[in-house]
Amino acid sequence: MTNFRILFDEPHEAIWFKALHPDFSSAKEFSITSAKSWPSVSRVLAYDRPDIILMDGDVPILVVEETVEVPSGHNVGQRFARIAAAAEAGVPCLYFGPYVARKHGGETEGPRYMNLRLFGALDAMERVTGSAVTTVNWPVDAKCEVRRDKEKDSDVKEYVAAFLNSYYRHKDLRKVNQEILKSPFHSRMVSERDRFISEKVRRADQYDSPPTSVEIILKQELISRAKLNGNEKSIKGEIVLYNIGMNNIRSDPYTGMAILYRYLYVMEYSNRSLILWFPNISKSTWVSTAISASRKDIRLYKIAADGILFADGFLSRSEL
Repeated sequence: MTNFRILFDEPHEAIWFKALHPDFSSAKEFSITSAKSWPSVSRVLAYDRPDIILMDGDVPILVVEETVEVPSGHNVGQRFARIAAAAEAGVPCLYFGPYVARKHGGETEGPRYMNLRLFGALDAMERVTGSAVTTVNWPVDAKCEVRRDKEKDSDVKEYVAAFLNSYYRHKDLRKVNQEILKSPFHSRMVSERDRFISEKVRRADQYDSPPTSVEIILKQELISRAKLNGNEKSIKGEIVLYNIGMNNIRSDPYTGMAILYRYLYVMEYSNRSLILWFPNISKSTWVSTAISASRKDIRLYKIAADGILFADGFLSRSEL
């Protein structure tokens, strides 16, 4: 016996999700804002609000992110924290978005392609957490315009049906995650993703190394460069240094990218630390801003970083 409830970030997302399967027809809908105080969803909402949380009674059983945003550059990080919180809580995740989409206006008008580091980070997240994170390509037409017809949801409907069948059999998310990762549908989505990369993305190998904003250096180089005293216990032998060039402390897209880079370059390495570098932010600005416990950006930087290097000093994780 199930008691489905749908938590949504925006009402139209609940309408869309509810139409994906007949078993959701009687599910009650709640805004995530109204459910923030529910203890049962605290871990899934620990970082940010996803688009959809499917609940069975008081238990989150599926998190869905759906977007038509052009998936290039830093845009891919804006939603990463939402997926990360769910995966770390052992909840299966579905990411539904275009691998290529047309950007209108500006100097970069035209088809924009997925930043492939997202796929690498999601794969690392699966390995680290054991949670199933399935990506589904939002179809586009011949001009790379995102499709809006009902058929665009065919793969998502197949995923939801397979997920529910597994959930009905087990009612155990650990087993559901394992089954999804071994399922023909998940394998097909990975194959389609790999085919997209090989056929559509020019110079895909550029994503094999960090972007220009990220350096991987030895601890001694950071100590020398930042004039540290060498006793920072939170810093390990190799440093993943992420240069965040903002002039004022803010969240998107940097917080999501910091967590993405943590999975991609740190989590599976025992001798690495993620240091965020704020060259345009003073330590005193951080300290005064961090007084506000409600700020999402401060909270996520603290989650992602082993330390932060400011324009005029350094704070380790324990000092943030």
